[in-house]
Amino acid sequence: MASLLPTIRPAVESDAAAIRQLIAEAGINPRDLDWRRFLVADAGSGAIACAQVRVHGGGSRELASVAVTAAHRGQGLGRAISEAAIKRELVRPLYLYCEASNAAFWTKFGFREISGDAVPGDLQKALRVARVAVAIYSTVVRRRIRIVVMRRADR
Repeated sequence: MASLLPTIRPAVESDAAAIRQLIAEAGINPRDLDWRRFLVADAGSGAIACAQVRVHGGGSRELASVAVTAAHRGQGLGRAISEAAIKRELVRPLYLYCEASNAAFWTKFGFREISGDAVPGDLQKALRVARVAVAIYSTVVRRRIRIVVMRRADR
């Protein structure tokens, strides 16, 4: 009997379109989606979840682009693919930025909110761009959205 659980594996070039679709469906930052950095969860018919670790210009590493198709949410895939991406990443510390309302989820993985000088310069640059985009989007949806930076160190 074949397993019904998705396989988490490194993305291949043919996953690139599915990754872009996952990111669009999730409504998250579509910047810098190089399929070579991604892990995907594949249920046999293609990618149904994804995550990447993006490397910034100064070497800071960011867990990013975590997305699950709407049909597969609530099944633990976001947690599983995040754990796999974190485990695969050997360089520490690892950062992420997210909407403040999602920060509690990331504390389960050992991430803690940081600010000011604790945020590496190369990540601050990306964060400034994200905050401008979020400010514009907040105006459109008429809801204040706050972005936080989180850090996960060695354990």
